[in-house]
Amino acid sequence: MTMQPHIRRIPLFPLNTVLFPGATIPLQIFEPRYLTMIEDCLKTDSIFGIVLIKSGKEVGEDSNPFTVGTTAKITSVKNISSDRLYITAVGKEKFEILETFDHQPYMSADVEILPNLDIFDEAPNEEIIEAREIASKHLQSVLGLSGGWVENALNPTPSNPESLSYFIAQMLQLDPKDRQKLLEEPSSRERLKNGIKFLNDETNSMSLRLEIELIHKFSRQ
Repeated sequence: MTMQPHIRRIPLFPLNTVLFPGATIPLQIFEPRYLTMIEDCLKTDSIFGIVLIKSGKEVGEDSNPFTVGTTAKITSVKNISSDRLYITAVGKEKFEILETFDHQPYMSADVEILPNLDIFDEAPNEEIIEAREIASKHLQSVLGLSGGWVENALNPTPSNPESLSYFIAQMLQLDPKDRQKLLEEPSSRERLKNGIKFLNDETNSMSLRLEIELIHKFSRQ
C-alpha cells in the first residue's frame, strides 16, 4: 500500500510528558521493547513518535495514548550498560494517529503530519515582539532563580510565530494535560495567546520569589 506523502508509519513511545516541535528531550531506555524500537529506528531514519499517555503506565504494561503527538528524531545515543541507553531527541512535526498496530514488541501507528493552519491568520508583528519580550523576561527569571548570569540571556527566542508558540509552550511548568491542549491547538496564534497567559502567571510568581530571595540574601550581609 502506497501512503500519501503526509501520512507515514512510525514507532510510538507513550510517555507521561508532552514534547513540542523544536524542543529537545533526554530519555533513558531500558525496557526490552523500547531498546528494540531504538535499534530499529537507528537502522532507518531515527524517527519515532512521542505521545502523552491517556491511561496506563510508561513501564511494564500497555498504555492508551492521546491521538496527537510529535515526531522525534534521535540526535545522540550513549550506551550506559548492556541493557540501558541514554538518548537525546529533538521534536520535529506534530501528527495525529490514524491507526495503531501491535504487530511488533512496541506500538506503531499510521500518522498524519498536521500542517500549520495560520496561513490566513498570522499573528501581527507587534504580538510577536511582545511574546518574545515576555519569553525573554521569563528566561531571566528562571536563570535568576538558578543563580545564572542573565544580562545577555535576552534573545534566544524564535521569531517565527509557530516556532515561538512551541518554544513558549515547552518552557511552561504545566500539568501534562494542559500541555497536551497547547500541542493540540491547531492555530499558532491561539497557542501563542494561551501560552503567554500561562507564561505571565509563571513569570510574576518567579519574579516575586526572586525578589524575596534577594531581600533575604542582602539582609543577612
